Amino acid sequence: MGLYATTTSLSTRMIGVTFDSLTTALATEMINDAESEVNKYLSRRYNLSSADFQTTTGIPPLVRTLSTRLAEGYMWKSNSRGGKESLKRGESLERSVLDNLKLIAEYKSDLTLTNGSLVSEAVNSAVRVLSNTEDYSNTFNEDDSLSWQIDDDKLTDIASERD
Repeated sequence: MGLYATTTSLSTRMIGVTFDSLTTALATEMINDAESEVNKYLSRRYNLSSADFQTTTGIPPLVRTLSTRLAEGYMWKSNSRGGKESLKRGESLERSVLDNLKLIAEYKSDLTLTNGSLVSEAVNSAVRVLSNTEDYSNTFNEDDSLSWQIDDDKLTDIASERD
């Protein structure tokens, strides 16, 4: 059984699905897969060996939610047997979880503990980019790029700089 999600939480969410021994075994596998995927994203920003991620009472609520939803998405896809509704439901759950995980990994969203405080980030500051040029606008982008022209005497200017 996983650390972030449980088969019980999946059976509660998956109304209409009977959790017999085979379904429960599949759910356990899907939970393991989901938690591995969640950890892949979170490990870029957080120390997953800390108590916040290793004790069942300390795990951030959003990590539980995302893991359970992703495992549920995997379950719906695995149980679809070609049914379009189940596949669509599974893909929708998977997409929404992965979008949230990307926001967390890119420092656009944060994780909080059950008491509302932020989860401590990994100490390795060399990994994080503190500034970038994502919203940078070049100095020369002052008019429409279709109006840009090459300087007629560019080669002369370059040659005169070499002398």
